[in-house]
Amino acid sequence: MKRKSICLLPEITSLGGPAAFQQRFIAEASRQGVHAHFDSGRKDIGAYLVIGAPRRYLTTLISAKTKGVPIVQRLNGMNWIHRVRPSGRLYAIRAEAANFSIAAVRKYLASRIVYQSAFCESFWNRVYGEAQKPVCTIYNGVDLEQFKPLAATESRDTIDLMITEGNLQHGSEFILLQSVELALALARESGRSVRIQIAGNVAENVRAALLSQIPDGNGSVTVNFLGILSKDDLVRAENNADLLFSVEIHPACPNAVIEALACGLPVIGFDTGSLKDIVGTGGIVVPYGADAWKLEKPDLAPLINAALKVLANRERYGQSARNEALTRFSICAMVRDYLAFCFD
Repeated sequence: MKRKSICLLPEITSLGGPAAFQQRFIAEASRQGVHAHFDSGRKDIGAYLVIGAPRRYLTTLISAKTKGVPIVQRLNGMNWIHRVRPSGRLYAIRAEAANFSIAAVRKYLASRIVYQSAFCESFWNRVYGEAQKPVCTIYNGVDLEQFKPLAATESRDTIDLMITEGNLQHGSEFILLQSVELALALARESGRSVRIQIAGNVAENVRAALLSQIPDGNGSVTVNFLGILSKDDLVRAENNADLLFSVEIHPACPNAVIEALACGLPVIGFDTGSLKDIVGTGGIVVPYGADAWKLEKPDLAPLINAALKVLANRERYGQSARNEALTRFSICAMVRDYLAFCFD
């Protein structure tokens, strides 16, 4: 008997994790014999995999629920930074509307819930209560043949501190602005120059704020804004880097971190959200040292020490990073688990 298809809603074309998830899911599901698509009008749909709350398709989902077709909602974190740091009235309204819509689908329409991490589940349960339906946790995955260590490059005097995020705005750039202080300390302690390599969208005002923190005449720290990189260029950049600094606060399951681990790039960051769980032995995650939910300034001293420790043992941490990805973050295993939960 031919297995039914799975419909992903909505189709996401913006930058960031959800769009990457859909692209990877469709390709890997096809390899596993299941057609994943965005055509909600097809007659062979055996399940819907919903990201967030696709308001355009509420009629479709209500009809599917009436017919008993599984609606599986994939949940990330929720919008919260705008409640702590001014992000503009329009953005705040949109953020709260999104939270409300997603929570409504979670409570009334979804038949099953996939959380991207244990932190993600606890966050939703704390704010909106436990979902009275089947739930599971499935971490994100990457193509381990695409994101992988490349041939070793020659050693150099410069430390490359990599930062990769799809979008850094509306307050989410808060930890990014600590990177110059971190880099200055690394340069001072190591006697080497430090180059901050930032891949992703960074608004002009954030760029200016970042560059303004470098003291005049200090040539030991430089910042390169790489923009949006293709996957191949990202893999090359991460293979040439020494460390990934994770700058997302309370991440649900950061793709950027998993991609770095797969490339054998050690990760440093603060213990918020799921980061410590994701990184495992592939780097060092340190206490925040303040109230991250209030966006208080973190204690950088432990992070500086962690970076120096990783740099002193770069090869060992790089191997551990790759092993974490191999054992826990395969795209093949991720999609297999999703298909089993959606159909079985």
